[in-house]
Amino acid sequence: MSAIRFERAVSAAPEQVVLDAGQRAVIDLPDSASAAVLGAPGSGKTTTIVELVAERVLARGWEPDSLVVLTPVRETATRLRDVLARRLNTVTAGPLARSVASFAFEVAGDAARAAEVRPPRLITGAEQDADIAELLAGHLADGRGPVWPEGLGPQVRGTARFRSELRELMTRAVEFDVAPERLAALGVAHGHPEWTAAAGFIAEYLDVVGAARPNQLDQAELSRFAAAAIRSGAPGPRVEGLRLVVVDDFQEATEASFAVLRALASRGIAIVAVGDPDVASNSFRGGETDVLGRLGEVLRIEGVVTIVLDRVHRHGAPLREVTRLVTERIGAAAAGRQRAAAVAPATVGPGTVAPGPVAPGPVAPVGADGDAAVVRVDAKTPARQWSAVARELRERHLLHGIPWSELAVIVRSRAQVELVRRALAQSEVPVRVT
Repeated sequence: MSAIRFERAVSAAPEQVVLDAGQRAVIDLPDSASAAVLGAPGSGKTTTIVELVAERVLARGWEPDSLVVLTPVRETATRLRDVLARRLNTVTAGPLARSVASFAFEVAGDAARAAEVRPPRLITGAEQDADIAELLAGHLADGRGPVWPEGLGPQVRGTARFRSELRELMTRAVEFDVAPERLAALGVAHGHPEWTAAAGFIAEYLDVVGAARPNQLDQAELSRFAAAAIRSGAPGPRVEGLRLVVVDDFQEATEASFAVLRALASRGIAIVAVGDPDVASNSFRGGETDVLGRLGEVLRIEGVVTIVLDRVHRHGAPLREVTRLVTERIGAAAAGRQRAAAVAPATVGPGTVAPGPVAPGPVAPVGADGDAAVVRVDAKTPARQWSAVARELRERHLLHGIPWSELAVIVRSRAQVELVRRALAQSEVPVRVT
């Protein structure tokens, strides 16, 4: 008998939320309608999701368990879960926001228990990497295993990067139902001997790991298992009463997520997908940036409505202009109309976009409403660059009274984080790395 965990937020009066026409169009969708919602950064996508859920539960009288919000990653689901709990302030049989992997794990577990077999266990990336490393080391030790191309010699196959790439290939093969035999044939047909070698490795890996831990699944296998369970006649309590699934950051979803969502849609469950192709960052793991523009085709749903959020609320004209200048250089990914979003009147500030380079030094002051100018700093060395950034941060804190906790520095890659942290700390800027 599975345990049910009830959650209730601390009682608090809900804030009055003013919605624009695009957000209202999403919330006013008919019960059974599926939709693709496109929104630029700051256009209120998260607010729209929260108010859509609140309207179905508080205004239309739906049971909280009749809908769920799915996200590509756990961190986003955690943030949404807390916001939804505060907004609804009602008892639910578990969190209303889940990652796709967490949702699939619950569905697969329910199906296994119904069939009176051991529930699957989700293998972690570290565990899978260790299994792959051990198998590769065994091949090197006794000279067996597939014949890899010359460029993928023993030294390459001993690296973490090679194992990571091999693990990603294995995941994509599972997602698209490409068996090792098919992968080997594709390698021969297209002149990719590395595919043929990988196919031999994957076949052995599945035999060895499958025999040792038969109920252990990776995320892609778990999603396929869950999709099959959903399509069955008895999908389990989590799916049985579902009427609506809302998917945040849909542009980051992969084929594993699509399989679960297709199965849900095949049961008549409405799907509302929300996102912005311009901020997609998961394509190297199989994400398809154009899925919002072809939602009906991807999920095999008819009559999908497309709604564009055309007002930006989170930032003013300077940042909106910077965003426009960046995104207009990116392929439209079967969308693009979200780029025309205008700044909502309440967020228009006095700041302006700097017309050209600015030497390291004082930058434009903060406006009365906190909306700052956007500038570009040209520095001859990294030390001067971060000295200018540190000076700007100190000015915002000391001259304009902005708390350190409300200032952020965003860097391009994780490799830069420690370097920037040291540089700012040396310039008397307190830093906390997230």
